[in-house]
Amino acid sequence: MITVITHHYVIPEMTPRAGEQIKENGRVMRSYPGFISRQTLYAENDPNQITTVTTWRALEDYQRWSSRPRSQAQPDALAAPSMYSKPIEAIVFNVVAEL
Repeated sequence: MITVITHHYVIPEMTPRAGEQIKENGRVMRSYPGFISRQTLYAENDPNQITTVTTWRALEDYQRWSSRPRSQAQPDALAAPSMYSKPIEAIVFNVVAEL
């Protein structure tokens, strides 16, 4: 099992649009094999930093998701770099213990 933490640094006037696109991306993600869960977090001290935490059954499942063809029917926050003040950062973690 893996968890991916992705930081989105949004241009202030684009925060509502980016939030909606990230939310829609999560809805599409739920249908992918190996997807387990997702949380979207807004930083308390910076509402323009949106972080998502996703958990996948295996690295290969996440890689299939992240390398999928993108289309108008499946909006993707990664496909709209003009909304971001700096590059999106995604870090993959191996899950070694659960509570």
